[in-house]
Amino acid sequence: MKFFADTANLEEIKYCFEKGIFDGITTNPKIMESTGDLSKGVDEACRNIVEKYPNVPISLETDLRGIEIPEIDSSYLKVKEILLEQAYHLSEFGKNVVIKIPICKGGLEATTILAGKGIQTNVTACMTPYQALEAAKSGATYVSLFANRMLDARILNLAGYSSEIILTDPSWKEKVKENKEKYFEKAWDTTLKEIAYVASELDKTSSSLIVGSIRSPEDIHRLVRARPQVITIPTKIVESLERILDLKNTKRDFNDFSEIEIGDSLVHPMTTYTLEEFERAADSYRK
Repeated sequence: MKFFADTANLEEIKYCFEKGIFDGITTNPKIMESTGDLSKGVDEACRNIVEKYPNVPISLETDLRGIEIPEIDSSYLKVKEILLEQAYHLSEFGKNVVIKIPICKGGLEATTILAGKGIQTNVTACMTPYQALEAAKSGATYVSLFANRMLDARILNLAGYSSEIILTDPSWKEKVKENKEKYFEKAWDTTLKEIAYVASELDKTSSSLIVGSIRSPEDIHRLVRARPQVITIPTKIVESLERILDLKNTKRDFNDFSEIEIGDSLVHPMTTYTLEEFERAADSYRK
C-alpha cells in the first residue's frame, strides 16, 4: 500500500514525509480552505505544493462553479466543460498534478477525455462500490472512497433510516451518534468489505483506490486489512502512527464478497452532501 499526506500545509507535508507518509499528497476545497496558504490565491497555493514536491502525485480539485449539486446530472454537459476547463488549467502546474473530479455523469465523461490526453485524474466523493468501479471504467488514475462517510451512511441504514435523511434532516449526525455504539462494528465490517472488494477489482485495472475520510489512528489499522492501493491520511492522524512500514505491508484480510451491495447509481446522498460542502469551501476562497 501507499500512504498519501492529506493536507495542503507545506510544514505538515514536510512532517508527514519525514515520518514515512511520502507517496503522494491529496487536497480538496475544505483542505485548501483550512490548511492551505491562500494569501496569494488558490492557484499560487497549489503551485507552491507542486513545485515543492515535483516527484509525487498531487491531487488538486476542480469545483462546479456555482452549479447546484442536485442539478449536476441534468446539466452534465455543462459540468463536463467546466471541469475540463479547470483540469487543463491545473494540469499546467506540473506533470505530477492529478485532477480531482466529482463522481457524476459529466465528471466521468470529463475523466475519459482527460485520460485520453494522458492527464491523471482522481474521481472523488465515491461512497459505493458501483460509483468507484464506474470511475475506474472511465479511465480514472485514482478513485477515492470516503471511509467514515460510508460508515455514517451504513450506521443510519442499520438503524432503519434511509440514506436520504442525510439531505432531508439536519440532525442526521445526531442520529448517527445515537446509534453508533450499537452498530459501529457491524457498519465497519460492511464498509471494509466494500473497500476490499473495490480494491481487489481495481487490482485488475490500471486504476488505484484511494481511501480517505480518516478520523482516528484506529481507522488506519482497520483499513489496512482491506488493503486499498492508497490510504490518504490527515496530519493529526499521522502524528499518532507508528510502525508505518508494517502497516503498508499488511495483507488483505477479506476474500468473501458474496454479500456486498454494489449499488446501481452514480448518485448517493452522502456524495451530494460532500460535494455541497466542497462547493461552499471553494466559494469561500475563490471570491
